[in-house]
Amino acid sequence: MAAVMAAAEFLFVTQGYTGTTTERIGELAGLTKGSVYFYYGSKEGVLLELLNRVRANVLVPYVQLLRDESRSPVERMTRFLEMTGKVALEHPGSMLLPIVVSIELAGTESEAGRRVKAGYNRIAKEVERVLELGQSSGAFRSDLSSGDMARLLIAASDGMMLECLRQNLRVHVQRLVRALQAVVLSGLELVSESPRDIDVADGPSVISVLRGNLHDHG
Repeated sequence: MAAVMAAAEFLFVTQGYTGTTTERIGELAGLTKGSVYFYYGSKEGVLLELLNRVRANVLVPYVQLLRDESRSPVERMTRFLEMTGKVALEHPGSMLLPIVVSIELAGTESEAGRRVKAGYNRIAKEVERVLELGQSSGAFRSDLSSGDMARLLIAASDGMMLECLRQNLRVHVQRLVRALQAVVLSGLELVSESPRDIDVADGPSVISVLRGNLHDHG
């Protein structure tokens, strides 16, 4: 079963979920396709089991850290960024797989897509809560939305992992985390000049735009 998990994680991240067959997972694991079905029932079953690992490796530790009331909001955000680097080094697949799933299964009603979206939303909510605590205590700037900043932090974390994947992990994760930490923490501090607010309505979702392009050129 461990061999199946390792093979599936590698293939899903490097070739995509839809581009991976159950037969290929079995081959890479040194097993037959029937063995994979026996253990997990389907390719989706393998993915869902991997997402259980993502929950244990990423979501649960993040939430525990962000809810640690013995630490100040600044300390929690500092440790959150440090943990991002630690998890990236120890469990890179658990960091990359949700990104792959969120792209490939966007706009679907799949169980895997629902779980990943819920996980991202949970982390965003916990980060937003810490930012709000920092804003109310005067530790963080309050001229920007805590929700917007939380989403930006998650996007920056995903971007760091994608850059490591693009560069075949030749980029030093710890250096990237240190740079991210410096930029984020300085950006959260109070500033003498606030950014100019842009008063525009929210645009359509990414999926809606892509779907519209499909119809326009169909």
